Amino acid sequence: MKIITIKIDEKLYEELMAKAKEEGLLSVPEYIKVLLMRELGKTKHVEPEAKAGVSVDKLIQLLERRLLDKVNPFTSKVDELARKYGELVEKIEAVEEKLKELEEKMSVQQIRKPERVSQGEKQERRKSAIEILHEQKVIFERDIASRIRDRESFFSKLQREGAKIIEARDERIVVEQAFWNEFAKKVSDLSSQNEDEVRKVLDDIEFRLFKKLKESALLIYNNFTKRWQLVM
Repeated sequence: MKIITIKIDEKLYEELMAKAKEEGLLSVPEYIKVLLMRELGKTKHVEPEAKAGVSVDKLIQLLERRLLDKVNPFTSKVDELARKYGELVEKIEAVEEKLKELEEKMSVQQIRKPERVSQGEKQERRKSAIEILHEQKVIFERDIASRIRDRESFFSKLQREGAKIIEARDERIVVEQAFWNEFAKKVSDLSSQNEDEVRKVLDDIEFRLFKKLKESALLIYNNFTKRWQLVM
């Protein structure tokens, strides 16, 4: 087989390419070869078998090129998304690092916070349990449940220091001894079962203690003596 090379301008090449497509060919060289064979009388037209044989390989190449043309834009977009995802991951990691540093600083501040409280707050925290009881007279367990974890030690300490511990229904009550003595005497002098009448005699804390003892069956009304009686 011999190879012949010729040079033509762009316009002529485009015209030849258009003619080649009309003949069912995919390239200018194939079309020129057909023209030469026609001129020499070798053939007057392209045989279907020849056209088919020539076009299969060329068609595959053409399809591959067109497929690549379609795929390449998506590939570039995927690469772009991968790049942006990587940048996003880096930013998230940076934010997480900043949050971690902030949490550590806040933890340090919380630890140091008690050092900056006022003198009055320091004195309030230094009050003992018995001093608080002297101020409040009565402490109900439900009122301190959320603030004191070791309530067993709390009540035991108060009891050792002279406070009265009452095992009421659902909770314990610690009462200052002097207050208890006065309360017991005041209750024993009550003759009415009507709570409205009782409330007129007792103050708020005394009436609350009265109600709790009554609910716990530690305070009953004696119908024989017509007086309230402590049962403990």
